[in-house]
Amino acid sequence: MLEVYLFVNPLGDQCYTCERQINQISAQTHRKLQIQFVPMVNLQTISETFHRLNPQHPDLTRNALAEQLYHIILDYKAASFQGKRLGRQFFLRLQDHILVQEETYTPALGLQVAHELALDMEMFTEDRRSKLAEDAFSADQRLVSEMGIEHPSETVIFDVDDFDCGLLMENFDFDTLLEISNHPANSPLANFSSNKSTQQKANLRIL
Repeated sequence: MLEVYLFVNPLGDQCYTCERQINQISAQTHRKLQIQFVPMVNLQTISETFHRLNPQHPDLTRNALAEQLYHIILDYKAASFQGKRLGRQFFLRLQDHILVQEETYTPALGLQVAHELALDMEMFTEDRRSKLAEDAFSADQRLVSEMGIEHPSETVIFDVDDFDCGLLMENFDFDTLLEISNHPANSPLANFSSNKSTQQKANLRIL
């Protein structure tokens, strides 16, 4: 089984596309993938998102955007407490409302999406502003730092039978991830060869 960590900006169009493509790969490959969408929020992602959204939303402030991103992630974490797959479905559905249907995130929208997916509403309402959700948010940000992730849509792949060496795609690529997913299970992931040039970063081999 492979563990796939996709680091995302919750309000990033490119990340939304990558998330959907990973789900496509998971449905196509015979090898089991354990997928984790890891939201990342830092000054760079806030600044890039602010500059992209500001022309359409001139009244939006950086602080309001940061708060919005934070609450989107807490909602995602609360949904994930009811199952990781359900959490990913919630995240994608919420992003569809915001990025495709161009709705503005509000706490009410989070509740609407939770209702659409038939989540336990009492549990979701309690969890979305809980210390447990806040701790999960902090754990994600530590993971971003520990893995040296610098930009959204970077992807890390580990074989659960060999965590000594992982693969890092600095730019998500559908075909490369599909090829990795079809790599023989009895062959160490470290033996995966790519026609892309490779470098090393900690215990991650950069593709």
